[in-house]
Amino acid sequence: MIWFGAILLGVITAVTGGLLRDVLCQLEPVLLHRETIGTSALMGSITFVALHQASAPQNLSAILGGVVVILTRVISIQFDLHLPKFHK
Repeated sequence: MIWFGAILLGVITAVTGGLLRDVLCQLEPVLLHRETIGTSALMGSITFVALHQASAPQNLSAILGGVVVILTRVISIQFDLHLPKFHK
């Protein structure tokens, strides 16, 4: 069950870091839009944990997890993919 904590912390770190950046730059937080930052972080974290559990070297797991995050962000921006918006 330790893998769940690793994935959760990966997503929380990514999302909180982006939120803190936006607040310090006095910008509207990206999280308030329909961005896929949390989803990208989740996919990268799952990739890292899966590779690590499969006994892949830690450096390789970290690099491939980062590549997954970058690719999912680039694809979501390139194809204008967004998460559903909740109505108030």
